[in-house]
This record gives sequence, structure tokens and C-alpha cells, in this order.
Amino acid sequence: MQAAVILADWSPRPDYALSPEEERTRMARLSSSVWRHPRFELRQLDSPVCGPTDVLVKVAAAGLCGSDLHFFETDAEGYMQYPGMARFPSVPGHEVSGEIAAVGAQVKHLRPGDLVCLDDMVVCGRCESCRRGFPNQCEDLEDVGFTMNGGMAELLRVPEANCWKINSLLPRYGHDRKRVLEAGAVIEPFTVAYNGLFECAARIKPGAYAVVYGAGAIGLATLALLRSAGAARILAFEHQPARRELALAYGAHAAFPVEDEAPHQVVLRETGGAGADLQVEAAGDFSRSLRQMELSLANGGQIVIIGRDKMRPPLFLENYQVKKANLIGAMGNTGYGTYPNVIRMIAAGLLDPTRMITHRFRLGDFGGALAQARTRQGGKVLVQVGLAEA
Repeated sequence: MQAAVILADWSPRPDYALSPEEERTRMARLSSSVWRHPRFELRQLDSPVCGPTDVLVKVAAAGLCGSDLHFFETDAEGYMQYPGMARFPSVPGHEVSGEIAAVGAQVKHLRPGDLVCLDDMVVCGRCESCRRGFPNQCEDLEDVGFTMNGGMAELLRVPEANCWKINSLLPRYGHDRKRVLEAGAVIEPFTVAYNGLFECAARIKPGAYAVVYGAGAIGLATLALLRSAGAARILAFEHQPARRELALAYGAHAAFPVEDEAPHQVVLRETGGAGADLQVEAAGDFSRSLRQMELSLANGGQIVIIGRDKMRPPLFLENYQVKKANLIGAMGNTGYGTYPNVIRMIAAGLLDPTRMITHRFRLGDFGGALAQARTRQGGKVLVQVGLAEA
């Protein structure tokens, strides 16, 4: 089968202490301190074979995410910018849709022909974190497209538990399978945003003043969910003009560049001096955004960190103390009914992931897709794998 494969050099920084587990598995916990000189190749790989609890997915489409871009963007010493865990060589792609092609002997809930989207976080279910109800913090986590092969390939093998049926979206899209599968490939950013807003942030309420920094896929999904949840005033900050237009289409009441005026001043003006009840960092630019968020906190305000950044920004905790404010980390998207709830919202017409897609490429032009995504202009870049022939 054809696949895009990421390669990188295992070259831990001199000041980075590898754990015994990292040395044994060659899976870096902090990739930006271990993996160097990333690149990709289009290769022919052997087709995967189902295990007893696995399914084989004929991939329809896969989205390129900001995390995928951080694989290829490097610092002056050639280390990748992505700060999370990863193992190479591997096939990228964690925003995936497709059709079930085959099932293992013990698979109970999926059948060949089912249309599915991917939950990329493969949790063990046995560690203390999983058993205590923290699946996104699984101590033995594997992540499709990061530590195991992902969807930038014609076929994908994953556990049954990591696929969600999207057949219910067929009526929503006029029984157009291609549109359903395109929607399915862009569900993952909505689940990440949903986890941050409704699982990790404890006090989001209708009528809130909300601010989102960054209008990439996660930021756009956040805006749409905030609008659905009844936020009274939603502001977005984004460098790129085209993405500001998308932010307005996805639910922002106003969208601003970050260069013209200090964002905290904009927020205070737009909220009549009250400040923001909820702010979401979806830009991965902590050194710029967090200070602005601190200066525009409402009493009881919440800052939710979804973007990824290897920088260690300073915090002035006095602002959080006097305003009874919270700084909340949000990672992942599995568990807590996140996927089925997002799928229900799409089926009900409350969300439409397909509006986010602005560029489409074939798998054989993965390099072109990557180049377009790296401009950070426009919305989601979709790699059509099986859909290219549909």
C-alpha cells in the first residue's frame, strides 16, 4: 500500500536525560529534545493485518493538523518543534475517516462497510490513570499518527474501540458518502475542543464572554462549540486575514489581528471592562497569548490551554489569585462521551466540519499538502486517500 512516512534522527540533546522507558521503546516523551532532522518519503508498505480485536480501515481522508506541521518545523539545531511524544519512522495522520474493510475475530460492534472516524488515543484501560477515569493521561498511551502508524496511508489497522460509526451523518449530508467521509476526517479537532471546553473547563455557562486565540482547526472548532453553547460574546484573535474570515463564519462575533492593538485592551473594550469569562489558547504561542489573557481575566475567569508550545512563559499568579481564576491544561479527546456527543451535534445540524476544509490534495502529493498547510493560510488541508478515486 502507498503511505507517507516520517523519518527523523534519534539524537537526544546533551542536557536531556532519557528515561529507561524511552531508551527501551525509542518513543520520545519530549520530541523537541530528541528527534532531529525530520523529513518524509512516499513509500510502498506491506498492508496491515487485523489482530483479534482490531479493525482494518480503508482510509478515505486524513487531515493535516498543527501537530503534524510541528513534526517538520525545526529550531536552529534541527530539532523538531513538536513537544509531545512520538516514535519514528511512522505514518502520520490522526484526523481520519474511512470504511471498515475487515474485522478481527473478537470484534463485536463494527462490520465491513461501516463508515467511521478515528479516535486516535489508544489507551490501555489497565493503568491507574485509566482506572481512575483519566484516559487522556493513560500511562501506557499510544497515539495513532504519533507513536503508531496513522491515516496517511491506504489502509489503517486500529483497535475496534478507536473507531466511531458515522453512518448517522448520512441524512445530514443528503446521503452523500463523500461529504460524510470528509466530515468524518475533521471530527477530531472538534473533539479536542469539546474535551477542553466541557470536560476540563468546569464553569462554562451560557451568556459567557469568551475569547479564542488562534483560528486554525482547533480554534475554529472551539468557536463553533462556544456559539452552540450560548456564549454571549465571542472574540477571536488571528494573524491571517483569511482565517479571521473563517472565524466569523464559525461563530466569532468579531475577529481581530494581534498586531494592531494589544488583545487585552480589545477584550476589555468589547466586554465593557468585565473581561473574559473563558479564554482558549489554540495558537500554540504561549509567550504572546498568556500575558494578554492574564490582563483580561474576568472574576472567576478560566484560561484553557489546548495549543502546544515548547516555550516556558512566565506567569504572574497574583492575577489568578485575586480574581479567583483558573489556568487549565487540556490534552486529548478520548473518553467522557466526547466523540458520540460531537457526532450527535453534527447530525443535528449544530456543527458542520466540512466548512473548515479549504484545500484538498491526493496522497501522492503529500508534499504539496504539507507546503500549503505550512503557510497557515486558509482552513483545513485534507489529504484525499480513498476519496481521490470516489
